[in-house]
Amino acid sequence: MSVGKLNRYGLPFSNVVATGTATNNITSGRTLETLRLKLGGTFTKAMITLLRVKANGKVIIEGSGTNLDKLNTYRGDTANAAFLDVAFADHRMIAELDRMVGAFDTSLGIQNITTEVQIAGATAPTLSPILVESAQQKDTQGKNAPFAGLISKVLQYPFAMSTGGTLPVTLPFGPQSGAIIKRVHVATAGGLMTGAVVKQDSLVIHESVKAENEFEQVKFGRVPQANFYTIDFVVDGNIKKALDTRDARSMEWLFTFSAAETGNILVEYLDPLGNL
Repeated sequence: MSVGKLNRYGLPFSNVVATGTATNNITSGRTLETLRLKLGGTFTKAMITLLRVKANGKVIIEGSGTNLDKLNTYRGDTANAAFLDVAFADHRMIAELDRMVGAFDTSLGIQNITTEVQIAGATAPTLSPILVESAQQKDTQGKNAPFAGLISKVLQYPFAMSTGGTLPVTLPFGPQSGAIIKRVHVATAGGLMTGAVVKQDSLVIHESVKAENEFEQVKFGRVPQANFYTIDFVVDGNIKKALDTRDARSMEWLFTFSAAETGNILVEYLDPLGNL
């Protein structure tokens, strides 16, 4: 390929209706950096109740339009009401390697990629896919780069807290199902999360309250989001500092709330397709 990056329209969505699930397919073969959704009509990101991207039938991205947009805005992207990016490459990291780890090389055993967009309450909506792609991830000898099999996944886990206090949360870890974690976002209904402690093998690797946590993030150009508590292991843009849970014997995630709360925990993983 004689150009470094392709910016082209994807296959059209079908069943783009006021309330229902729109679907489309993505042609495999290149490295998918960004799937960009262009929204038209009376159709906002808040009307996307759930977006899923599946590869070979396995969910690799899931979240509401609002929450996925907050992930992008937290990284430093400028929000635009007409566009929603599903970003596999993280272009706010410090170097090309950091940015491209997790970009989705769809040439590596991927037979099919589908997008499902659940829409609720739109009026005469339109939905168009735009693909930002680059070449397959190869090293200088033409072999697959060491990180080529890693995909940037966003998976969500619901939670409910009946009273204030500390909620212990279990996320996959260890040699059988562990993955590399870039960030954990706790999306809450009322913004009542006040602090977090993370332990690996009984060693505290993160502890903060909200003000301290967000001060650190702003210092590195991140944009803390309303009703989000983000634990960012790569806040300075260095992918080498991501949390690798594959060699952990134990992991503790302890989230503190000032009152009853509900929501979803969205985890940004770097992970092979066949794992999580």
